[in-house]
Amino acid sequence: MSDYIIRKVTSRGTPSYQLGHYEMQGEQGKRRSVFKVDVHLGEYATVGDALHVWPGEVDRLRRIGRENKAEKLEHKLERLRELSGVEQG
Repeated sequence: MSDYIIRKVTSRGTPSYQLGHYEMQGEQGKRRSVFKVDVHLGEYATVGDALHVWPGEVDRLRRIGRENKAEKLEHKLERLRELSGVEQG
């Protein structure tokens, strides 16, 4: 996970966090690095925080009938686990 970084962004005055990496783009001599987001962490400043909270949030969303939102969050959770090398358990 050493190639990934977390950056803080602010949108409409609300801070959020993104896990991503830099890629070089452009022609030779005019190359520049571009940040590519792999997972939006939302309000969680660390991968560990998101991994700790999101499973419970998926369950809560399913209990209250928000299946689509639960599915989206579960996909983000699976992607985050994949990138961080954490086994589901």
